Amino acid sequence: MFNTIKHFFTGPNVEPEALKAYFYRLPDKISINWFRDGDFIIGKIKAGDAEFMTQAKSADEFVEMINDTLFTVYEIPREYSDLLLRYKRFEPNPNQFNELEDASIKKSSISFAKQKLEPNPA
Repeated sequence: MFNTIKHFFTGPNVEPEALKAYFYRLPDKISINWFRDGDFIIGKIKAGDAEFMTQAKSADEFVEMINDTLFTVYEIPREYSDLLLRYKRFEPNPNQFNELEDASIKKSSISFAKQKLEPNPA
């Protein structure tokens, strides 16, 4: 994966070793218990021993907020988070996303596992 990402470096401030380190800084698993409160989807994110919350008005925005929250909490600089988001993001499966979009579903949960790194081609 990192060989592929190298082709998209946008400036001299992005180092391959740092990119790899930031990838491994992200949690291996997260779980989110979410509920609706009026127009908002509110989620409690659990990543290891850490817990934090986020909210959004739409399913798409909620997924973006989950990823933004994780990159913020784990102190991933913007130039690295933008690059990592192209290849690695925490995203619900289609059924979980449909639940987020369905206003009649008042609460549910989502679990994610971090993607494995692709082996470097020889």
